[in-house]
Amino acid sequence: MTNLYKEKVEVQLSKVSGDEQKLLINQCAAVLRQGIDLIENLTDELFTRCRISEKSSVGTHFRHNLDFVTNFLRGLETGKLDYSCRERNLQVETNRAFAVLRFRGAVEKLENLTPETLGKNILVRSETVPKLWCESSPTRELEFLQSHTIHHYALIQTKLASDGFIVPRDFGVAPSTLEFWKNGSEQFCVPTRDSKHGE
Repeated sequence: MTNLYKEKVEVQLSKVSGDEQKLLINQCAAVLRQGIDLIENLTDELFTRCRISEKSSVGTHFRHNLDFVTNFLRGLETGKLDYSCRERNLQVETNRAFAVLRFRGAVEKLENLTPETLGKNILVRSETVPKLWCESSPTRELEFLQSHTIHHYALIQTKLASDGFIVPRDFGVAPSTLEFWKNGSEQFCVPTRDSKHGE
């Protein structure tokens, strides 16, 4: 074990600044726009195809992501966020035009969030212990939304690759991995047309 893990790390909590709030919103919105761009470039068949051996289509993953974003926005209004109580609108996962419309609406609402709204703590319902509500913050949930969305993008990328459709190189790749590549470490993980993206 290296000293990095032996040493006690002291973290000083600080209030999230308005600029940091805006950065988190912009990053999350940018990730969602990646999805919009992909949906617009898919065929209806690729968007809705679900093989017998699979439980979900590309559209299903996008619908799932949208549900989490809309639940987040609703939770900011009520002060209580429940990711389990999702809309699950089948039209989002079967109609590309409708999905794009809903995603654009969610991005617009996201970008119009005020510092006051983002500065209030919220309660998040546990998905494993439903009676438990955990204290969180909008900024922390924004981090989660981005990570959750990218995770499903990676699954979408894999599904599309099996159909011969190649997504943009940075689609479904975590920010830490992108930074890893940016710093000259691409030789360890270089996605190609014949390989899958990492998370």
